[in-house]
Amino acid sequence: MSEITGARVVVTRTVAWSETDAAGHNHFSAAFRWLEETEHALYGCLGFDTSMIDRVPRVHVEADYRARLYYGDVIQCEVGVVSVGTSSCTFALRVSRGDEVAITGRYVVVHVAANDQGSAPWPEDMRAALARPMGYIVDSVIRPAP
Repeated sequence: MSEITGARVVVTRTVAWSETDAAGHNHFSAAFRWLEETEHALYGCLGFDTSMIDRVPRVHVEADYRARLYYGDVIQCEVGVVSVGTSSCTFALRVSRGDEVAITGRYVVVHVAANDQGSAPWPEDMRAALARPMGYIVDSVIRPAP
């Protein structure tokens, strides 16, 4: 995704049965779980302590659905930093099946103070890590042993 300027991660996974609806394809809400799982994978790749996850709520989310995904499909979920502000971060999302892009989106998180008193500036090391154009790959597909 050309709009990504900072850190990014691509997580390969399969569509779970629980992520489909009565029509047999992905339920719209699955994209938001994939977004969150992939974002958390990025934080892990960047070495962030998991205790910070409750201090980065999503304040805006948008998604466009372009293709249906089905149970068992192997998909690639990509999340990457578009921009980092003083206390916010804008991410881009793309979910693909091979070369076919199924879902695209953007969302914003805000770093909040540990005492829930509103937004707080990103710690400088976290801000620098988010802004650094570094890519990571996580493969979580379970495959049979050879």
